[in-house]
Amino acid sequence: SNDDKGEIVRNCQICDASNPKRAHPTSYLTDLNNPNNVTCWMSEPFSQSLHNVSLTLSLGKKYELTYISLQFCNQKPDSLALYKSMDYGKTWHPFQFYSSQCRKMYGRQNRAAITKANEQEALCTDAQSNVEPITGARIAFSTLEGRPSAYDFDNSPVLQDWVTATDIKVMFNRLVGWMPEMANDNESLSQRDTYFYAVSDLAVGGRCKCNGHA
Repeated sequence: SNDDKGEIVRNCQICDASNPKRAHPTSYLTDLNNPNNVTCWMSEPFSQSLHNVSLTLSLGKKYELTYISLQFCNQKPDSLALYKSMDYGKTWHPFQFYSSQCRKMYGRQNRAAITKANEQEALCTDAQSNVEPITGARIAFSTLEGRPSAYDFDNSPVLQDWVTATDIKVMFNRLVGWMPEMANDNESLSQRDTYFYAVSDLAVGGRCKCNGHA
């Protein structure tokens, strides 16, 4: 909001898990039933923790995934990674990376060409887009988009393995505007309270891994 001088004033509330009006639990990630009543899961502010933040979704059995999408309450993170597990969380494999600095953050080329030689590998692309809104922006990952063998998926063991998962992990690695030097700057301590990840919807699409059976 703005004060009498037209300057922006932040209106902040303290999160409280015991107070339903101030709680932001993970259950809010899957309750997007009314677009006019959006709820948000929020991470701890960066003043409490500077470590990478992750969300894990256990599917309970093997699925062939078609998409993963995230809708954000605030700005999209600058850098995040999607991982999948095929053995109920024992091991994890990269699924997709998003970053404005793909090489620096994940050691990947930005928007690398997809060929039959690498169609089963995780790629990296820019997460940000100047035409998207600051709030309510969405990231959507289609597991087969651009993969050369997708047109003949039923005869591609490589891609069938690529889309198979029992668990999904979202790793948030860096926020827009966050600079590492802020972690050791006492003057930035109060400002760090305003940095956190916030997601209104996590959706995963797929079909049961039925080995060719309906």
